[in-house]
Amino acid sequence: MKIKVRYFASLREKAGKSQEEMTIQTGKDLSDLYRALRLKYDFSLAENEIKYSVNNEYVEPNIPINENDVIVFIPPVAGG
Repeated sequence: MKIKVRYFASLREKAGKSQEEMTIQTGKDLSDLYRALRLKYDFSLAENEIKYSVNNEYVEPNIPINENDVIVFIPPVAGG
């Protein structure tokens, strides 16, 4: 199934892009996807250090991914 993934901040820098469209297997959840992308792009943040958004709503990492979902991985933001 086709999905769109968007990256912000340090994740965008590591991936070298702000978004990508990809095809994944049915039955995967957000946690599965992040683990695969973490290996692919060498993300340093663990799963519990980021926030997950699907179709503009914050969600838990164990929800299943559906066709045409827009997934955003949001790293912690530091500021001052």
